[in-house]
Amino acid sequence: MKLLSLKTSNLFLIAAVSGVCMGCVSSSSGLPFPAFGFGHSRSMAVPDVIPLGAISRAHWHTMETNGEASDFVIYRNEFVDNSTEFAPYGRDHIMEIAARMPSTPFPVIVQRSDNNSDPELDAARRDLVVRVLTDMGCQNAQQRTVVSQPYNDGINSLEAEQDYGRFRLSRNRGGLGGSGGGF
Repeated sequence: MKLLSLKTSNLFLIAAVSGVCMGCVSSSSGLPFPAFGFGHSRSMAVPDVIPLGAISRAHWHTMETNGEASDFVIYRNEFVDNSTEFAPYGRDHIMEIAARMPSTPFPVIVQRSDNNSDPELDAARRDLVVRVLTDMGCQNAQQRTVVSQPYNDGINSLEAEQDYGRFRLSRNRGGLGGSGGGF
């Protein structure tokens, strides 16, 4: 009996050592161990290094999507004064919206008047936008066009002047001539 238990314990020891040395990955031959000896199994461990850009990719995608949605905003300055007539940029912009509208899910937003002071003008502008988009082949323009505030408020003239100054400084380091602005 003692001889049998010694053989059994040796078998368990051999199985444990071979399992540790070879890993638990089966080979392509279907055997529970590699056919050509040690070193042919790959590690099944989870890598502890996250691929470059994996964390920030969702953030950049969200920013890009929000930027595309803001392309579908028709601002007050795209109309002539307080009328329902498109200014030249407004005509170009509505054609761009009509071309992209079938392939995007974003609503078309017509910017409302300041403090919602003229809701009749806002409704007339919305009707004009719906009519133009429908004439250009956008069948669901009635459901996708709304009067609302845009996603962002924009900037005023003082903020724009400061941003422009910072942009100029970042391009040529204050006019020192090639000290960091590129070629």
